[in-house]
Amino acid sequence: MKIKNNIKNSVVKTLMLAVFGAGILFSLSGCEKVANSAKNIQSDWVGLDRKVELYSCMTGKLIKEYRGDVRLNPEDFHGTSLLIDGKKVHTNLCFVIAEIGAKEENITNK
Repeated sequence: MKIKNNIKNSVVKTLMLAVFGAGILFSLSGCEKVANSAKNIQSDWVGLDRKVELYSCMTGKLIKEYRGDVRLNPEDFHGTSLLIDGKKVHTNLCFVIAEIGAKEENITNK
C-alpha cells in the first residue's frame, strides 16, 4: 500500500512539474530572446536552408557560393568550418550566411 502511494505521489509531482514547465514556456514564447534561442537550436541540430557566400577578404570579390542545409561547426578554433548538406567546408575567407526566405532590407547611405 505504501509503495502505491509513493508511486501515485511521484506521478502527481511529475505532472505538476510538467504543467508548470509548459506554463513557463507558453508565457515566454513571445519573447524575442526565446525565439532566437529556438532558431539557434534548430540551426545547430537540424540545419537551416541557407546561402553561404565566400569572399576574398582583400578584394571583396565573390569566390564561391553554396546553397543548402547549412550548420556552423563550433568545434574549430582556426578559421571557420561549415557543414553544407553533410559535407564539411573549412575556410579562413570572409563569408556571409543568409537564411533562404528571410527578408532582406537595402541599406541606404544618407
